[in-house]
Amino acid sequence: MKKVIVPTITKKGFIEKVRILPNLILGATIGLVKSINEDSVGCLRDGNSIRICIADGHWGKKAAEMIVDHWVRKGRVFPNGRAEAISEVQKIEQKLFKLFGKNNMDPNSDFTSEASFIVMQFVGESLKVISYGDCRLLIAKEGTVKTKLTTKETWLGAFSHLGLRKRLSVKNAIKFKKIKVIKGDFIFLFTDGVDQCVYEKDTISFNFIAGLSKLTDINKVFDKLMEEVFTNGAQDNASVAILRY
Repeated sequence: MKKVIVPTITKKGFIEKVRILPNLILGATIGLVKSINEDSVGCLRDGNSIRICIADGHWGKKAAEMIVDHWVRKGRVFPNGRAEAISEVQKIEQKLFKLFGKNNMDPNSDFTSEASFIVMQFVGESLKVISYGDCRLLIAKEGTVKTKLTTKETWLGAFSHLGLRKRLSVKNAIKFKKIKVIKGDFIFLFTDGVDQCVYEKDTISFNFIAGLSKLTDINKVFDKLMEEVFTNGAQDNASVAILRY
């Protein structure tokens, strides 16, 4: 069993890259503009099972770190359906509210750490995915997009617990999917700092990212993707997990 979480280095302009397996890389960068990295990405390997979680923090890094730690903790049972996923994510939301929130929060001033996330559990050809918010999932093969998960503009935290600032409830926003993958598929998990590396503006297309799946070397795929992020300004934190099945 092996657990890895990045970033561990938050130097501006530095790209941290960890190759977990020949076919799995995690990476993160603070970028060129921001002063802290609010993203977190982690992986837990246990026998033939691989679990990966990526979270995009908002108003601080603590929520993203807590969410990733929750999902990649040893012994954590992965939900087997949407109802179970809702229940588990509500537990995380309650932890965040207990740590940061209060019942009479002012939505205009009481900003506390929150995050969106995607977590996936990989066993054989079966891929189970849970997401809340706007982290990205893209599956591609030989340069073509096969699957792209739709996203919602919301963050998990004290405001979602109270239904403030138009945060969506876990019941309404949680996604649970089972996806079959085949040999040669590339699975990309990433924060919006990748495709919107010009802050809050669509910059790198999903077709460009899918096009990288024409390469056979996952190391080159990662390097070319991060090169594109920095070429376009790296204005946001950018984190990614890439797995080639």
